[in-house]
Amino acid sequence: MPRSGPSALDARFALAAALCLVAAEVVGSRFISEGMLQRELARANDAAITQTELLTTVAAPGLRFNRGATLEATLLPIAARNPALMAARFERSDGLLVHEWARTDFPDLRGWWLAEGAPEAEHILVISRNAMGADGALVGRVSIAWDGRPIFAEAATQFRTVSAISVAVSLALGGLGMLLLRRRLRRFRLAEEATRNMAMRDPLTGIRNRRGLTEALESAEFAEAFAGGAPIMLALADLDGFKPVNDTYGHAAGDELLKQIAHRLDCEVARQGIAARLGGDEFALMLLLDPADPEGAAEDAARRLMGVVRVPFTLHPDGTGQGGGAVQVRVGLSLGVALAPGDATDPEELMRRADSALYRAKAEGRGRFRRFTPEMDPRLGKRRGAMRLEAELREALAQDALTCHFQPIRQLATGKLLGFEALARWPHATRGFVSPTEFIPIAEAAGLIVPLTHHLLRLACRTAAGWAEPVTLSFNLSPLHLTEADLPRQVAQILEETGLAPGRLQLELTEGALLGDLRQGHAMLSELKAMGVRLALDDFGTGHSGLRELQALPFDVIKVDNGFVRAMASDAGARKIVAAVIGLGESLGLPVVAEGVEEELDVEFLVRLGCEMGQGWLLGRPMPAEHAHALMRGPAPVGGRLDAA
Repeated sequence: MPRSGPSALDARFALAAALCLVAAEVVGSRFISEGMLQRELARANDAAITQTELLTTVAAPGLRFNRGATLEATLLPIAARNPALMAARFERSDGLLVHEWARTDFPDLRGWWLAEGAPEAEHILVISRNAMGADGALVGRVSIAWDGRPIFAEAATQFRTVSAISVAVSLALGGLGMLLLRRRLRRFRLAEEATRNMAMRDPLTGIRNRRGLTEALESAEFAEAFAGGAPIMLALADLDGFKPVNDTYGHAAGDELLKQIAHRLDCEVARQGIAARLGGDEFALMLLLDPADPEGAAEDAARRLMGVVRVPFTLHPDGTGQGGGAVQVRVGLSLGVALAPGDATDPEELMRRADSALYRAKAEGRGRFRRFTPEMDPRLGKRRGAMRLEAELREALAQDALTCHFQPIRQLATGKLLGFEALARWPHATRGFVSPTEFIPIAEAAGLIVPLTHHLLRLACRTAAGWAEPVTLSFNLSPLHLTEADLPRQVAQILEETGLAPGRLQLELTEGALLGDLRQGHAMLSELKAMGVRLALDDFGTGHSGLRELQALPFDVIKVDNGFVRAMASDAGARKIVAAVIGLGESLGLPVVAEGVEEELDVEFLVRLGCEMGQGWLLGRPMPAEHAHALMRGPAPVGGRLDAA
């Protein structure tokens, strides 16, 4: 099953860093030792030159008096103290040899004292000096041969010993540091694991909690299983009969029962999945199923899980844990099961499907398991239907399949035709005409309402421009249009393209469109009004607007909501609202249009109240453009009898 992630401090990185530090110490010690060795050799060479000058000064009287014993007495103590002194030669200024001394291991290098000659051994250094008498006259020449090997060996031994000690100390300190670091990392890892367990485990039962389940579902193992289409079962479990146990024996007994249930469930799924406690008496179980028969494996697993919980539990309500105070209780299990990838393709959706199945299992009487089916989640069917309808709406809009029907607006007293309201219509190939109440919200949610409205407005204006009579055209705007800053420009462009006079176009906005920024709405509506377009407040009386909006915004017409008009015959309250709206329109000097006129009694009541205009099925049903054109050519209605068209 999923394992915990890597530690925050990687031990391998720490080990590499420690080794780099030790290596840097070794290399640094090497360079420092070599540099010190070279400086020591230089100092030794300077010392050899100084001693040669000393011997030359001491030997000058000997050259003058040729006293060999004095030279021996001078050379031998120096040779005894300095093993680097190999040979010495003293000669007079006329070339006569005064004294010559050499160690037994001095090689036979003939002519080594000559200036033009050079020793064949590279490690031998020859230094020659002129010997001066007391009067300053040249009395002879002194040549000394020095061996660089003892000097080098002594310095090398000294400083390499120091280097070795330094490296050894560095390695020892590095090893000690590594040991301490290892112990600290181990303690850190243990603390991190303990903290992780506290965050991912349920403190009561010890199994995973909701956060631990989420982490497991997002782990690499389950992510790979989801991506590869491996069958995965998620079962959400709810205990049946837990509350009576908790109420009868106390919370301690309830906690003990939850521990035992969690232990059984965890043992049952340990080999192929994980168990988690979501809270209270709710558990979740995730299992990897046999790909050969996932449906059968899921059913077998659900039955096993329910079976292990049906076995009686032994509790000790007195808290002693002794057999004398033990009681046996029985509880049941309701399971909701969802499978991936059949029911869902991601963990979050799988959890929702399993929850819907659990809800169904509990609603059907508990003590059973239910596998998720699409009808269990009504949102699923609605969402799929909405997505399909959105795709079809996009296609219809691209093909200009949406059209307009026109509903007459008449003078109530005489039945005279005053105008038409353009209504959106979608003739679907298989569904017939799709209701605007169904596809308009989808268009608004999908961001299609603006292009849809522009298409229908252009179509309606083009139709109205061809009418013989100068009747008005009313057109509804969505509240979303008030957020479009270029709405006036778009309307002006459509009027120019279609040739419809601005005074014949009436744009209608519902009260809901006025809930936003009133100043922005006033500026946009004022710009439309300046173009000559008429403005109507639609569905007035539904409670979203009031006198403030009517006074602040430049409306020309008020339209009473059809719900109040239809209810007038049976509802005195509706009649009062309609009368109040008509009276308000008269006081503000705004004509009122009553929507939803369907009965002769409605017409009589509205006329009696002073309402001049109306629309509804009694006055004319919505009709295609050609029927509206024919209606304008037909005979006008007489008196109060209205042709329903």
